[in-house]
Amino acid sequence: MSLKIDTKTRIRTLYLFPTFLFIFILSILTILFTALIPGGKKVAKKIYHYFGWLGVKMVGVNLTTSGIEKINTNRSYIVVGNHPSTLDVFTHIHSLPVSIRFLTKTELFRIPFFGRVLKILGLPRIDRKNAQLNLPQINKSISNVIADGNSIMIFPEGTRSNQKELLPFKKGAANISQNFNLPILPVVSHNSHNLMIKGKVWFKKGDVHLDILDPIENVSDYTTDELTDLIYNRINKVLNS
Repeated sequence: MSLKIDTKTRIRTLYLFPTFLFIFILSILTILFTALIPGGKKVAKKIYHYFGWLGVKMVGVNLTTSGIEKINTNRSYIVVGNHPSTLDVFTHIHSLPVSIRFLTKTELFRIPFFGRVLKILGLPRIDRKNAQLNLPQINKSISNVIADGNSIMIFPEGTRSNQKELLPFKKGAANISQNFNLPILPVVSHNSHNLMIKGKVWFKKGDVHLDILDPIENVSDYTTDELTDLIYNRINKVLNS
């Protein structure tokens, strides 16, 4: 997929990207420091949400959201969405009225300092190559996220699609939802694939819209395959409507 970048966007990126990196590093150091102070967890959480807002504003995303009224902010969800762009991390943190923690691949936890920040923020980790062997550890990590009143965000495509069309969904979201008896909250991201793609970092201005769909409450009424197909079909229908 190609992304046409005009001169104005190139200039904006040239001066904004270093600023973003500086704030990112400063945020990491600040979150590391919060682990040493009383009540630091609340400070780290605020920085996490600020970072979502920062990404949206610095790139120049005009973000709109529909369906917020469908969310009960007093409960946890397995939030499931398409993953067309790197921007999805920022847009979902910023726009959803529940605090989300992304299911994160274990390789990122091995990065010095950054991995420690992920632990402080309480992001659940998964080793995709040895998911079954590490199932008790994964379940414990997810239990801690839920106990803190957070929801878990999963991109079941497994990687960024970099396009409007969905990739096949993996079964992890359905499995976790059924294991913990949590409702599925489907979220559809529109147009972010036209602003930033995998391997490219351009601060291209544009519109992104998130559609929050009706939660799937009765997750135990389906097999894992049926629930995965249901999530896929609901997201795909809205994505292509």
